[in-house]
Amino acid sequence: MHATLDDKLHPAWLAELRSAWHKFNDHHLGGRLRPPVLQIDGGERRLGRWESDARLLGIAHHHVWNHAWDEVLATLKHEMAHQYVDEVLGGDERPHGPQFVRACALLGIEAHASGTPRAREADEQSKTLRRVHKLLALATSANRHEAEAAMAAANTLLLRYNLELPTGGPPLGYAARRLGSSAAALPLDWKLVGAILAEFFFVECIWTTTYNARRDRHERVLEVAGSDANLEMAAHVHAFLHASLERLWQHEHQSLSLPAARKREYTAGVLLGFRDKLRQERKRNAEAGLVWLGDPDLQRFFRGRHPNVRAMAKSGVRRSHAHEAGRAAGQRLTLQRPVHDERGPRGRALPGPR
Repeated sequence: MHATLDDKLHPAWLAELRSAWHKFNDHHLGGRLRPPVLQIDGGERRLGRWESDARLLGIAHHHVWNHAWDEVLATLKHEMAHQYVDEVLGGDERPHGPQFVRACALLGIEAHASGTPRAREADEQSKTLRRVHKLLALATSANRHEAEAAMAAANTLLLRYNLELPTGGPPLGYAARRLGSSAAALPLDWKLVGAILAEFFFVECIWTTTYNARRDRHERVLEVAGSDANLEMAAHVHAFLHASLERLWQHEHQSLSLPAARKREYTAGVLLGFRDKLRQERKRNAEAGLVWLGDPDLQRFFRGRHPNVRAMAKSGVRRSHAHEAGRAAGQRLTLQRPVHDERGPRGRALPGPR
């Protein structure tokens, strides 16, 4: 990268990292650490480092440039855990020994195992996803009625899975994941996709602030919280809907002679039509006695991460010919199985040039 760009970005990155370091130290570690020397490192072999003698905490330039900011912050926490072991817990015989596990628990990162699903629960989630994916494979049928029946069966299976989760025992293992790219101004179709996930796919959603290191600005990104199975499904639906919007627009704006300026109205129509279709399926499930009332444990997990949630202002869209064409296309849209990765979609996008 050109040196002048490094000169501009590195001080901004260090300021963000310094602010995050103080926040984590205060919130997770009781302010017991002293600020280290923060540095942006060169090289490609590692993501971060902690040097106790020099009291230096380094984060790699390539890591900040190539990865989402929440991954960079996870690396910062990892190195802070090493700092905490050395400066508060008196060291550890092994780099990732029991003292390090204790520090990670305080910082809430992966070495802390209590948030992971229990073995039986994880197995049930895996089996449910496999069955859902098999049903969605049938949704590729050229027969529209067969495809819609397969999609409805998959949605009902997911509903039954969530309704039959055990209650009264230890809480489920919940996690949070960020989907898609971040942006300073959120397009209407992004907001509508998030609303569909929250309404129908058993996850809690929030547009949270993140840092775009390449552009040196704060933006917003969609974060979803839920069980592993529901996060996988939400990630797939998120990717499927965005890909479908582009595919349908490329086809119909030419066949229906829709001008480019009507794309916002058309894509909003697609998503509202798909939402109406899901509401019809939910009504049929309710008539069969399958009614989802929410998950109090998930709501507590979500509120613990985001205690000050505010509702997002609604955006309007003009009811034009393009909008009605999109709504009709959304009513015909059928959710299908992910084909790019048999292990399930990850739903992650690296921050790149816009």
